[in-house]
Amino acid sequence: MVDTLNGIVAALGGVSMIKYVVRRLLQAIPVLFTIIFMTFMLMRAMPSGPFDYSGTKTTPPAVKAALEARFGLDKPLLLNLPNDGIAPDNGMQTRMIYAQAPFCDGLRAGQTAKEATPQESVYTYDGWALLRFVDEYYEATITLNNKPTRCIEKRTVLYSDLTRSQFFQYFNNVLRLDFGLSMGRNTRNDPVSDLIFDRLPVSARIGLFATIFGMLTGIPLGVVAALRRNSIFDHATTAFATIFNSIPSLVLGPVLILLFNVQWKIFPAPDPRYWKEFYFTDWDYVGRMALPMLTIGLGITAGIARLTRASVLQVLRDDYIRTARAKGLKERAVIYIHALKNALIPVVTIIGPLLAGVLTGTLIVERVFGIPGMGSSFVESITNRDYNLLVGITIVYAIFLVIGNILVDVTYTWLDPRIRFD
Repeated sequence: MVDTLNGIVAALGGVSMIKYVVRRLLQAIPVLFTIIFMTFMLMRAMPSGPFDYSGTKTTPPAVKAALEARFGLDKPLLLNLPNDGIAPDNGMQTRMIYAQAPFCDGLRAGQTAKEATPQESVYTYDGWALLRFVDEYYEATITLNNKPTRCIEKRTVLYSDLTRSQFFQYFNNVLRLDFGLSMGRNTRNDPVSDLIFDRLPVSARIGLFATIFGMLTGIPLGVVAALRRNSIFDHATTAFATIFNSIPSLVLGPVLILLFNVQWKIFPAPDPRYWKEFYFTDWDYVGRMALPMLTIGLGITAGIARLTRASVLQVLRDDYIRTARAKGLKERAVIYIHALKNALIPVVTIIGPLLAGVLTGTLIVERVFGIPGMGSSFVESITNRDYNLLVGITIVYAIFLVIGNILVDVTYTWLDPRIRFD
């Protein structure tokens, strides 16, 4: 047993590496909290709100007030102080309205939906208290008779009326991996987690393949260009990298569509209906994914090729490379064993943030190719003032970014054994 544990620890990079990863994960907690807080406050600071308009008309005040109460926007922004005139408060009764649906416990006990549904979906309590036990009601989906059934679950929680505010109630839900309900006009009342995890795989697949394509093409181009410095290949690679670094996706995407879809008819035309299912053997899917992947991947290839070329040229001037050549090592061994690993350290540094960005969606590419991904949802959440969806997408992006940076640091130790995180 001890030998097995020691083998696992060694495979993970040793005790020092495990301590470092744990320390970085703990350091990420205040970072994520700050990101959530800043995004939450900045979104609320924007003019107008999610319920100010119904289409092109102004929402009636009574309807707007009901919607704000439904989504908790009638509460204080940060702290609910006593005697501020907002429930819960001293000398005031607090009414908590929840969805009109049957109780899950009643359905489990064999009651009909009508019998398990309360007469009124309101929970009340009096006054203001720093700490109190409160019954919390929330919507859930359970399986009854092999069918998903929507109902109301009840749990007793320890609450402070001081934190009965918009931010702390949202943060409390986030700790339970509940991002709330969408406030957007087209997605209102849909769980934000469902919206995110419905669109995240679409953006992640394209971003992952684009990054792999960029690395598999950019690194060899940069290495060969560095080894053949000032040759025709080097000049061609530099020109290629400069051109595709300069062309924005807004231009490159339509050009690829005109050439490969309209003119040459090699790939099928963009269609939003083909992105939900993923089949490698389906040409309709693969053909539609090729152009957005190239639109993102060519830019990645150009950036990585330039960085790899510059890094390899710098490493080849180091003393240990001259020593390796003086020992009589073959040029292939000098390049691929001694030089390349150290030259890849700057490349790996940008891969973490780059991967986090492309995995969570690229707005322009998704708009051009009609892809229902995270980038489109991010912009829609801003225009619709969909607070919950915007913060949820930001949290997912921040988590990817934190994990990507940790993986980059771990990769450093493999590329250069001299790097230690003791």
